[in-house]
Amino acid sequence: MASSRDSAPSFDSGDRSGSPSPSPRQTPSTIYQIQIALLRSQVATLETALEQEREHRQAVVDRYERLLHGE
Repeated sequence: MASSRDSAPSFDSGDRSGSPSPSPRQTPSTIYQIQIALLRSQVATLETALEQEREHRQAVVDRYERLLHGE
């Protein structure tokens, strides 16, 4: 007996307008490409936030060092 993982999933959009549906092999590829693009965007956003936080922390350290040195 074949499991659901052994066969490609069937995607039925329910659209019967006459336009051909993408083949099951094309649809997952497109979904994966979109997911990868979304994840890359999220990583870039997190890297930007991380760099801003590092800069903020360094500014705080610099300010306290100036205070300690009486500047």
